[in-house]
Amino acid sequence: MKRYYFTITYLPKKCDVSLLAGRCIGILHGFMSSREISNIGVCFPKWNEQTIGNELAFVSTDKKQLTNLSQQSYFEMMAHDKLFGLSKILEVPVNQSEVMFVRNQSVAKAFVGEKQRRLKRAKKRAEARGEVYNPEYKFEEKAIGHFHSIPVSSKGNGQSYVLHVQKVEKPKPINNHFNNYGFATNQTFLGTVPSLNPIFQ
Repeated sequence: MKRYYFTITYLPKKCDVSLLAGRCIGILHGFMSSREISNIGVCFPKWNEQTIGNELAFVSTDKKQLTNLSQQSYFEMMAHDKLFGLSKILEVPVNQSEVMFVRNQSVAKAFVGEKQRRLKRAKKRAEARGEVYNPEYKFEEKAIGHFHSIPVSSKGNGQSYVLHVQKVEKPKPINNHFNNYGFATNQTFLGTVPSLNPIFQ
């Protein structure tokens, strides 16, 4: 199975890489949702413990879709203004290790603010049923592991939210099925991407 990719490199020396990644992922989200496709994955070739890095790649078996994605006006404008370096559509080199970038929604549930929102919702529902609200909610500490947070805005409803993303070292089989943000999930979407480690290029 041949796969292709293109990279976006954020060129300013000092920039908010998570914010720029969120903007790029927002464009991908609109692109995939409007076409009802699930075959484009996101990769962060320079991901490490401290940062997602100043580079993002979109990977797919569908070269034509990638070409159309790379020509979205936001990417072309940012490249024209010398804020983004946009690569050509390249074939994924051999001898790449496979990884998964997983959107883990259970991370948000671990934050206190989110727990309080859930308690409020439960109280409202109980009162609507005419029941006395008696929470038996235990604040359990869960081991979540390392993640990075990426802010994304939805053009559709104008809402902003945060994607919590984890990197999972993943052996084969290669899977090309992603959610419409270009990520794997813990259950439904098990898409993998090549690590695109700079040492291989």
